[in-house]
Amino acid sequence: MSEFQNSFQNDQAAGLRRIMAAPKPRVVSIISASSTQDQPRMMTNLAASMRSQGCEVLIVHASKASREASYDIDKMPTLFDVANETAALADTIKKTSQGWSVAKMLHKTQVNIPLDNDAGIALNHIFDTLAREYEIVLVDATLNNDYLLPLKTLNESEILIQLTRNPESIKDAYTLIKQICSQLGRRSFGIIVDDATEAQAQVVFKNIAQVARQFMQLELEFFGAIPKDDHLTKAAKLGRSVIDAFPMASASTALKQIAQRLDYKHSTYAADTKRASFI
Repeated sequence: MSEFQNSFQNDQAAGLRRIMAAPKPRVVSIISASSTQDQPRMMTNLAASMRSQGCEVLIVHASKASREASYDIDKMPTLFDVANETAALADTIKKTSQGWSVAKMLHKTQVNIPLDNDAGIALNHIFDTLAREYEIVLVDATLNNDYLLPLKTLNESEILIQLTRNPESIKDAYTLIKQICSQLGRRSFGIIVDDATEAQAQVVFKNIAQVARQFMQLELEFFGAIPKDDHLTKAAKLGRSVIDAFPMASASTALKQIAQRLDYKHSTYAADTKRASFI
């Protein structure tokens, strides 16, 4: 083999290692199956936990519930405005004092209505471009009238269902899973159980996972439990995350564990880098 061929192959291998080892954005949509839960509080505390572990985090509001004010983005332009060329991408991103960023995908009148093809393609491109600037994107999401998330990227990425031990919430979680699968086919889902101890959450997860396996041939994944903790409310009143204000609180510990599970650097990235090192 010639010296040129050896050099070319070595360059190819080095390039492949760089591609495989490069950070890749992880997009995770979180859908609440409980109308009583404070979704923005959970999202912001999770973002703060991931930021404390060194991740660049973006929260995207894509919910038909009017939660923009909770993220302080109700007066900001949307990513859809960028796709329509009526706003600049930089103007849609708000950097918080805690280090993570937040943006709004659609105006609230648009979230529940399926996007037409051209609008959906343009918005998906804008979202993908933005996502590459972050290590993880957490999407505060609800389904539209077609029982889908608003973007192709979201429907193809990870989906977590947040529920409580309330029987109505468990029922709603299973309904959400069925609705999504009716459109996308069989796929995986993660489960987060709120207002529960680890033991209580495991019981809830075991029950819903058993039903999903029996009637839908689905395997669910347990992502963790967030205990009922007054420190969450106290931290919110202070305008801070619980991990910052009360790092030893039980909720802080739980959120750290979920953040580690979501953090690609503890899973996908580490595995890719290990595989790349053998090339």
